[in-house]
Amino acid sequence: MTHPFASSQALPVHQDPYFFLSYARIPSTEEERSGEHPDQDLVDFHRELCRHIMQLTDHDGSEPPGFLDRRMGIGADWERNLKEALATCQVFVPVYTKRYFSREWCGKEWDAFARRQALQHLTKPYTVNAIVPVLWLSPAHLDLPPVAEAVQYIHPDLGASYLKMGLYGLREAGYAIQYRRAVWGIAQTIVKVAQRARLEPCDPALFDDLRNVFEEGP
Repeated sequence: MTHPFASSQALPVHQDPYFFLSYARIPSTEEERSGEHPDQDLVDFHRELCRHIMQLTDHDGSEPPGFLDRRMGIGADWERNLKEALATCQVFVPVYTKRYFSREWCGKEWDAFARRQALQHLTKPYTVNAIVPVLWLSPAHLDLPPVAEAVQYIHPDLGASYLKMGLYGLREAGYAIQYRRAVWGIAQTIVKVAQRARLEPCDPALFDDLRNVFEEGP
């Protein structure tokens, strides 16, 4: 019988993604199809997080320290790649938007990471929660499902303006200093949580029957 945890020799720990950025894509409008992609702000955020984490860790840089599925090439087996990243990443980073909680696959990504954490709790019951939510919008624009309400997203060290407006709100309102401070704080939180949780890789087969946990009750 195959042990649910993957072999530690399969991939060196320092090469595993520090985080998996889980987000809902924004559909392109007719005007945008010939110009900048509507998710460019989020891609920029991912790049900034990766840059900070390269400074904060000894990640070798052979792959970006944060997984973003938009980087997969044409013809890639996207579901297999996603599951492999979810099976090896250290921290799950859901980007809270109105659209995020209405997307089935986002709910399945959450379920995958939650299963992996539950598996580790069988042998290491005091493992810290390695889900680090990001407020992209103000909480006033969000309707959190029960599974998300149970996860702490208020981190005072990220600044009151971040908690009030979210990253996108800060960026669009011209609060560049507050935006950069919040991104730096999120990067530090990701690294700290990764070091405390020390989440073991798992066999991606654990994710064979994923469900959308956003549609479930308390």
